[in-house]
Amino acid sequence: MVIPSYQHAEMLDLTLGTLARQSHSAFEVLVMDDDSTDGTAEVCARHAEVLDLHLHVSKAEMKSPSRARDEGARLARGSVIAFLDCGIVVPSGYVAAHLRFHRDRTGQVGVGMCHGHSPETEQGSEWADLLGVLSVDDSGSAITSRPGMADVRYELPDLTGLRMPWVWAWSGNISMPKDAYLASGGFDTSRSYGYEDSDLAYRMHLRGNAFTFVEDGWGIHYPHPRKPAEELEAASFAGWWKTYTSYRSLALEIERFSKRNETPGESELRHLNCMERLHTYLGELGEACAKRGPLPERALPAADERSLLIGGSVGNAEAFTYTTLLSSRVESTGDLWPCAGVIVPLPDDSLDVVVVSEVWKWLSAPQGADRVDMFDMMIADLRRVATRAVFLDAPDGVSPAGTWSVSLAMLHQACSRAGLSYEVVR
Repeated sequence: MVIPSYQHAEMLDLTLGTLARQSHSAFEVLVMDDDSTDGTAEVCARHAEVLDLHLHVSKAEMKSPSRARDEGARLARGSVIAFLDCGIVVPSGYVAAHLRFHRDRTGQVGVGMCHGHSPETEQGSEWADLLGVLSVDDSGSAITSRPGMADVRYELPDLTGLRMPWVWAWSGNISMPKDAYLASGGFDTSRSYGYEDSDLAYRMHLRGNAFTFVEDGWGIHYPHPRKPAEELEAASFAGWWKTYTSYRSLALEIERFSKRNETPGESELRHLNCMERLHTYLGELGEACAKRGPLPERALPAADERSLLIGGSVGNAEAFTYTTLLSSRVESTGDLWPCAGVIVPLPDDSLDVVVVSEVWKWLSAPQGADRVDMFDMMIADLRRVATRAVFLDAPDGVSPAGTWSVSLAMLHQACSRAGLSYEVVR
């Protein structure tokens, strides 16, 4: 059991108190502390009388839960690692449930619920009030009659059948085989906080590790102050950007687009359905792009221009610096990217020209993403990275089945709004 901690002695006390009452007692607890000055050492010393508890204090200048978790995982002696955050209180069968999960599901990642937690909204006092009169074991049944108190993932289906199960693998309550953790590279220790758990989960997904919710492996997120929403969102975006610019994958792009269309407190099931449908839809567009013939000579960049082809094929990529393929079936290389290019994984002003195949005509908010259009997001990003854009409109170009089309009038309006210099080549 690895618990990162910094200046959370009271929350740590609650978490360790529930670990001290487990039905299965043969487990190790590693508290990875970032040099707290709030009595954390005294809390650990008291619980060490009951638990096999080891406190490790880091003097590193950067306070990093990502580094703390990684150090704890590498110190752990067991074959299964569970990560648990301060302030998560767990029922007496928690450890047994996670061990049973890994006995029955070799190589999988066990995702535990954190009832009361929402990444987008402030938590109310309902759980604190309930835990004031009931034990953790007895309070768990409250979600049946009061579903609003449940983890926001509670309504989701089994993760094993999803294309992007890693999106819901949050580090507040999660377990995995140690060898799988190490094989993935572990938490990125160069990060502070923000997207570090999704980054790890994505890499484990790429390695073939499945994700499943752990029955009876839940916890309750005890209400406590959190960082301002704007700070959390900025950290999450920075973390996502670091991962996205490393892998340039369709799945990471879809996740961000879908998140951009979320409203705080909105159903995670809607988020899931949007991502699953977009994955299918964009993959079909990618298949159509792969069949496109040679590009018009007028659309090709000059030899000395830094260029990007959006919605291209391997056969058309040679003339461009970079090409997006809209395919989850290929691995990213320096110049061939699996992403769509709705979000361009490059710094500002990186390109001279972006050429967009006829794929632009099919990016009008399909699948119910009605707040920020994929097409509008792409136009804004093209303006960010490039001096000018060329849009192809050949009758025999990319022509997928579907009705989510963008007209030339809409193209003109969007480019005018963004201040993007462009031309259309037929």
